[in-house]
Formats: sequence, C-alpha cells, structure tokens
Amino acid sequence: MPIDDLLSYFDRWNGLPAAPGHNLEFDDCGVSGSYRGLRLYSVFQALFAADTLRPVAHEALLRARDEANRAVPPAEAFKRAVTPEDAVYFDRLCRMVHALNFFNQSGAEGELFLNVSGRHLLSVGGGGHGRTFETLLQHCGLRPTQIVLEILESRVDDLQHLQEAIAAYRRRGFRVAIDDFGCQHSNFDRLWQLTPDIVKLDRSLIVQAVANPRARRILPKLIEIIHDLGAQAVVEGIETLEQHALACDAGADLLQGYYYAKPSAEVVSRPAALAPSFVRAAPVAA
Repeated sequence: MPIDDLLSYFDRWNGLPAAPGHNLEFDDCGVSGSYRGLRLYSVFQALFAADTLRPVAHEALLRARDEANRAVPPAEAFKRAVTPEDAVYFDRLCRMVHALNFFNQSGAEGELFLNVSGRHLLSVGGGGHGRTFETLLQHCGLRPTQIVLEILESRVDDLQHLQEAIAAYRRRGFRVAIDDFGCQHSNFDRLWQLTPDIVKLDRSLIVQAVANPRARRILPKLIEIIHDLGAQAVVEGIETLEQHALACDAGADLLQGYYYAKPSAEVVSRPAALAPSFVRAAPVAA
C-alpha cells in the first residue's frame, strides 16, 4: 500500500470532523496519530524469555496528550471514540501508529504485541477481523505472523463473537493472547473454548504468590494448565527479584515488568542486566 493510500485511509473515515493535516503523521521523532484533539504516541515494553532473559518481543502501549500537552490516560482516550464505527477506526489508528514505530526501529524482524479493544471486537462482524489490518500492515513490511493480538476476554460477554474473532485472526496468521488472565471473571472454561496461543497472567497473581503460600503453590499448576492448552504463559507485572524467581520456578515462558524494562519509546535490543543462573539460585520461601 503506497504511503498516500495509507494516509488517505485514516483521513477519510466517515464521522470524523474535518481537520487540517493528516491523522497519521511522520516526522524525525517517529509516527504519531491525531484523533479529536489528541496526539497519539507509542511506547514499548519488552517481554523476556524466562530461560535466557533475552528480549523476544515487545508490547506496544498507547500514550496520548491533549491540545494543552497534558497526558491523557489510555482509557480516557478510548472514550473519545463514541460510536462503534469510531471505536473500530480509533483502535486501528493506534495499532498502525505502533506498528510503524516498531518497524522503524526493528525492521522486518521481531514480534509485536498489540492490544485490541473489546469494543472493536464486537463492532466487526462477518469473520472480517484482521482483514483490514493485514492490508494496512503491508505498508510497513510487518507480517501477521509477527503480531500477537492481546484480548481482554473478561470484557467481552459475547463468547461466540469472541470465538469467531479469534478464529478469523488466526486464519490470517495473527497469534492471539488472552490478557490479564486471573482478574475479574476470568476462568479456564473460556480458555478451553478460545484456545489462545499465549496467556498473560494478571500481575495480581505474582503479587499474591509472594505474600500467600497457597497462591504460591497454585501458580505452577495454573501455568501447567496453560501449557496443557498448548499455549505459552507470560507472567507480567514483575517488579522484584523474588517475583522473578517465583515466576521462573513456576515454569513461565515469558516475563514482563518494570524489573526488567520500563515502557520506552525505544525498543530493547539487549538482554536484561540479570544473570538467569543467579536468579534461579535465589532462595524462595516455601
């Protein structure tokens, strides 16, 4: 897709007020988006392999600022997309900003985790999930096989629609991760029905494992069930050495958290400054 076509796609969306300039902008600092008074930026947080502590993927996170250059929380930014059509547009615009910024730093290699809003999932039907985004990705040279789409399944009540969306994404080569599993109404019955490629455990689980011996014993069993599903387990929200050691001992495949790397405009290209052998030897209370 030529650059003019890409710009045109995001400029001509029905329902958006006319505005000068483009809704997708390129400059020396990277790519940003424009949406109803907001400027949209990317930051990235690395995911590390538990056995080597090498960065193997990055999750893209939204940062938004208003016309007064004040930070706007992502949840508030998404509220500006009022209609279902707006939600689809805004979600795609954010993901495209992230994909372009990631490609500018990583080239055609590397894996990128992108969040997909529940409103977007419910607003697209007919098995069309991923079709437009696959076409948009061709502009920056990324392939669907490099993309992991994160879904917060507890916020999508329509299980059949969610199953159809996941199946459509996977047919196009995207992988799917269930995000924040273990919070709110998450349950294993839905995991069996959704068959994700990756399950990201909510940070509350590793916090509880440190403080509660029962939770500490349960964590490896949760990860074992995830592995039985044929999925990888990510422990996120790790902030301390003890949490890291517990996650490794429990059998986590990937690790994410401030302990290794904070979100940054730049992708991480080197291993975490922590020796796996040292961490695995760290004593963990029974």
